[in-house]
Amino acid sequence: TTTPAKTAIPGYSGIPTFSISAVVKDSSVTIKAINFPPSQTFTVRMGKYGTKAIGGTTVGTKESGAGGSFEATYTIPDGLKGLEKIAIRMDSPAGFYAFNWFYNSTYP
Repeated sequence: TTTPAKTAIPGYSGIPTFSISAVVKDSSVTIKAINFPPSQTFTVRMGKYGTKAIGGTTVGTKESGAGGSFEATYTIPDGLKGLEKIAIRMDSPAGFYAFNWFYNSTYP
């Protein structure tokens, strides 16, 4: 799967990013996102570590609304339970994306 070229959004500049704020082993991950563009629907995927979750299992969607910051929690899919590290990615049809990874162990 390839990511489409990013579409310009008037008044928005920057790069969307997110950090991992909590993990419940083999159950869920909570992210804290910043600098997300407005009016986008992001598909959330998880995959094996090292894949950037490209082509990973879809675990949800997130509407960015007015944009900016948000927190969200997603369920770890059955096919990734038991792995030591998991990749997570959010991308929109307009070409905006962010990815990260986390240890699959309860934190904090």
